[in-house]
Amino acid sequence: MSETAIRFREDLMTWAKGEIREYPWRAPDASLYEVFVAEFFLTQTPADNVADVYPEFLDEFDSLATIDESHEDELVAAIEPLGFHNMRAEALKRIATNHDELPTEPERLRSLPRVGPYVANATLCFALKRRIPIVDRNVVRVYERVFGDAFPQSDSAREAFAEEMLPATGEEARTYNLALLDFGALVCHKRSPDCPVCFASGYCEYAVGLAEDQ
Repeated sequence: MSETAIRFREDLMTWAKGEIREYPWRAPDASLYEVFVAEFFLTQTPADNVADVYPEFLDEFDSLATIDESHEDELVAAIEPLGFHNMRAEALKRIATNHDELPTEPERLRSLPRVGPYVANATLCFALKRRIPIVDRNVVRVYERVFGDAFPQSDSAREAFAEEMLPATGEEARTYNLALLDFGALVCHKRSPDCPVCFASGYCEYAVGLAEDQ
């Protein structure tokens, strides 16, 4: 691992101590189902929007069994404020109909309808403290900016890179992944990243390039 990678990991873990956002699905005792529901909804939906719907959804649908027993129209109505409600409701209904419990193996979890690698890995990391990398477009943006050409282009190589970046334990990996997501949301924005306040501005390829151009 490069010196830049080691430094970024250490700096991000330090940043995490005071900056990680609090949401109910991030509680240490959140169940696998509770984390899964949140991650399922967070795909293409801002976290604050999910937070507005999440508590009431869990009150009404507190398990896969409850979803299985419900009518799909009830699911649609509960999810409607988030968008993509018909597709999401159909997928959740199919999952609940075919599974009494959520799988805990990454390959099986990611094979569920509308789940995929990111939702599966995030669910297992955040709920079960698995040392698993999470890679979405926000994580890619952060790593591309910080590491430049050293960040690979293929999906498999990017996942391997992200796994190497993780700290040694599952608990630390959970904190690191949460911090990475929040760092991308709060500092390393898609447009106009806040480089002047960023801990990585002295070694980030993107920030250093901006400084040299000025």
